[in-house]
Amino acid sequence: MPGSFASAERIGELVRDTLGVHAPGADVDLIETGLIDSLALVTLIAELELEYDMQFPLESFDVEDFRTLESMAAVVNATQGKGA
Repeated sequence: MPGSFASAERIGELVRDTLGVHAPGADVDLIETGLIDSLALVTLIAELELEYDMQFPLESFDVEDFRTLESMAAVVNATQGKGA
């Protein structure tokens, strides 16, 4: 399996290091709270793909998967499991 196991904690570190944003909790909706916008989301997705040596399939892309640190970790791990 490419990359490594994604955790909400590690993704929180990526959000902080890449975007300068501190997520107050693994289940906080970063989009709804205004902590990240669409441009920041695109930047973060690119960083996740680099960090975990993978690509998110466009045909199944859903912004809902990127609202919280927990949901990001889940979609990274699920995508890696598919060998994407």
